[in-house]
Order: sequence, then structure tokens, then C-alpha cells
Amino acid sequence: MNPQTVSIISTLLNLGLGISKLIFGFLIGSVALIADGIHSGVDVFSSFITFLGLKTARKPVDREHPYGHYRAESLAGFLVAILLAISGIWILYEAFERFFGGGVVRLSLGAILVVIISIAVTEFLARLKFYYGRKHKALSLVADAEHSRADALSSVGVLGGLFLIRYFSFADAIVALGIGGYILFEAFRIGKEITDSLLDVADKDIEERIRKICRAHQVEISDLKTRKIGAYNFAEIKIKLPPKLKVGKVQKITETLEERLLKNITELKQIVISIEAYDMARTVVLPKLGKRIGELEGFEQIGPKKVGQRIIIPLVGKEIEKGINKIFGAEWYLIIDSKNKEISRKKVLKNPYFEKDSPKGARFAKAVRADKVLTQNIGPNAQQSLENFGIEVEIIPENKKLKDILKEYENSPSNQWR
Repeated sequence: MNPQTVSIISTLLNLGLGISKLIFGFLIGSVALIADGIHSGVDVFSSFITFLGLKTARKPVDREHPYGHYRAESLAGFLVAILLAISGIWILYEAFERFFGGGVVRLSLGAILVVIISIAVTEFLARLKFYYGRKHKALSLVADAEHSRADALSSVGVLGGLFLIRYFSFADAIVALGIGGYILFEAFRIGKEITDSLLDVADKDIEERIRKICRAHQVEISDLKTRKIGAYNFAEIKIKLPPKLKVGKVQKITETLEERLLKNITELKQIVISIEAYDMARTVVLPKLGKRIGELEGFEQIGPKKVGQRIIIPLVGKEIEKGINKIFGAEWYLIIDSKNKEISRKKVLKNPYFEKDSPKGARFAKAVRADKVLTQNIGPNAQQSLENFGIEVEIIPENKKLKDILKEYENSPSNQWR
């Protein structure tokens, strides 16, 4: 049975109960029974609202609602809470009227039978709604279940009042006061829970379960945010991974983590996982066409602050006289900053990431914020990686000398090594 079917059954049963209570309430003059009948009548309306909210919340994602229609369920629950509050206030008003206005209650066997049947039916409906509401994480159905439970308890109070009215004339009004006060309390409690859902309050239980799964997979979380929309939860997770991991390995880790989280936490509807590498600073990736594609976790910045355009050239050794290294991945690089066709800085800088079997030339270029790379040879992966970061790669002839390259930029006599 789905939540929508439960709402339809509840609507029909409450309609019959509400009409019966109102008829006998007016016949015997019991304000408590009339109040209970109104409460059942409000149940009819709230069950119908719940049905509409559940139906709307299940609509698929469309262009105008990219995050779905899940809030419709919360809005339906909020309306149910408002109806609860209104009915509670009205019952309190009628109870005070009975205190000050008097009135005679005529005990009736038919009225007693209606109340007993009402207690049994509404308690059955409350348990049915609680079961399927919690099973399907339907917040509005759980709110409606609270409404039915309040109705059942109020009917118990009415039954007691009908027996006590012989000995205490204000018993009917006192029962009505108790019913009204209880309904207002439930309206406030349910309203707060649903308001939290509408305001995207974090779900601490979900967050703890996410952290537990990440710890099991040895993934460190640096930031975690959750929010509840209707019956579902959305999570944004930032995890730390070592910068030496290859892209394929990183992708595998994130895909596995996402799969495990969605499989083990059924309340999660969507997860956004971003990567934060150790010892890495935030930067902006600008691809070749110059269009901003978003902020990513980029490489740390090393070397002197860039002045103008920065060009780097791999060197054979620390001394520039040894010339250009035939391989892009080198231990030493010449950095040239030029502005307005004039060299503002020339500096030989050691590559701190250099390893014999893994020279890390592309990483060095990103870390020094290079705009252009001049090299005789470069691997296709390294070249693609640089171009993805907006770094231009120029292949220079093997017979071209470093002094010839410098002459193209040295148009100012004031240039010097810095």
C-alpha cells in the first residue's frame, strides 16, 4: 500500500465519522462531541491535502523544477499543522462558551457507540499512517498520523466526559479544553518539524551515517552539509585526497563512495562530492578558449610573484649556459616574466616536485602560474593537462639556442637577472 492510498482511505473514513459525531453532538448538546466531530472534519480536509501533497511531490524533475517537487509534501504538512491549530483554537473557544454560557447535555447510547467506534477507527488510521509514513519517509503522512492520533485521544476524552457529565456539569467543557490544548500542542510540534524541513535544516543523523561510511572507506571529510527537502535529503561533501593520485583513481574513489552512500542511506536523494587535495590552494581553471568553467582545487603557488606574462623553459642544469633541456620534465627551469615586450624578471628556479622517474613538469608549470611553455619535446598527456589550465605550449626547434629566445624579449637595456 502506498501513502496516497492510505490518504484516500483516511479521507473516506473520517468523513463518515465526522458527520456522525456532529449529528449526535448537536442532538445531545455536547460541545465536546461537536468539537470532536469538527476535529474529524478537519481530518478529512487534512487527509485530502496530504494526498495532493504526496501526489505532487512524486512528479518527476522538469526544466522549471530541476530539484523536483519534494517541497510540495512539506507544504501540505504545513497546511495540516495550520488546520490543527485553527481547530484547536475553535474548540477552546467553544469550551469557554460552555463554561460561561451553560447548557444541558443529554446522554445518548447512540452517541456513546459513535464515540467508541470513532476511537477504534481513528487509532487504526493513526497506526496505518505512521507505518506507511515512516516506511516511505512521507513527512506529510506522518503529520496526518499525528492528527489522527490526536483525534483518537480526543474521542477518549469525550467518552469520559459523557459518563462524568451526570456527576459534574462542567465535565464536558473541561474535556473540550483538554482536547483543544492537546491539538494546539501537536500543531506547534508538527509545524516546527515541517518548518525545519522548509528551511533546509541539516540532518545530523544523516551526517553521522555519511561520516561513518567515509571512515570505513578511509576517506577524510573536510566539509559536509546536508539539507532536507520533503521526504529526501541532499548532501554536499568535500573530501581530501593526496595530490599524487591520478585522475582515474580519483574518479573511481568518488564513484565508489557515491554508490555506497546512496545504497546504504536510502533517505539520500542526491550527493555532490568535491575534491580537496592536500597542500593545494584554490584556483580557477581557464581552458584554451578563455571561458571560465568553474573553480577547482588547483596546485599550490611557488616562486616569485608573476609580473606580466610568464614563460618557462626547461634547462639542462642550474647554469643557463648549459642550454635547453630536450625533455620538458626537468629539475631546473628558466622563468621569464615580460610586460609590454620587455623582460621584467629572469630567474632560474628548481622544480621541487622533480623525481627521476616522475619529473612533474606540468605540475611545476601550474605552480609557478606559467602562461606559456617553450620546450623541444613534451608528452601528449602533459601538453593536454597544461592546455586545460590555459597554459600555451610552443614546441621550439632543437637547433634553437636559448640566447636567441632571450633576444626576442630583451628589448630594454635595463633588463637584468633578478
